Amino acid sequence: MTRREMRVCCFCLLFQNEFYGSEEYAEQRDIFLGEKDMTEDEEQEIRQKMDALISRLPEIDQKISENSRGWKIDRIARAELAILRLAIYESLYDEDVPVGVAVNEAVELAKQYGADNGPSFVNGILGKIVNE
Repeated sequence: MTRREMRVCCFCLLFQNEFYGSEEYAEQRDIFLGEKDMTEDEEQEIRQKMDALISRLPEIDQKISENSRGWKIDRIARAELAILRLAIYESLYDEDVPVGVAVNEAVELAKQYGADNGPSFVNGILGKIVNE
């Protein structure tokens, strides 16, 4: 599984988390990962990344709120929100991912999964956060 495929899995899990909430997250994560063709090491890496990311969601959401003028968290489309959360985590807290890669991959995810203005919205918010 490529890094990009693993990132898409993380995006999907974050997106699902918005719908199912923390009570059902573990069950939904297990179902989702069970349907993927990946090694045990890849699955473990995704689980660890997601656990670390979810534990930092309050900090990440605070950064989004501070840098998205006129857009409260609950007004941001769920796909773009999941993309922003993942990219901010990768940019600020994951030493294995260069900031430029995290931002570029987020824009690509927004092109594929977001609304028409998603890529520019994601790029604009990330630009403010990573350049603080």
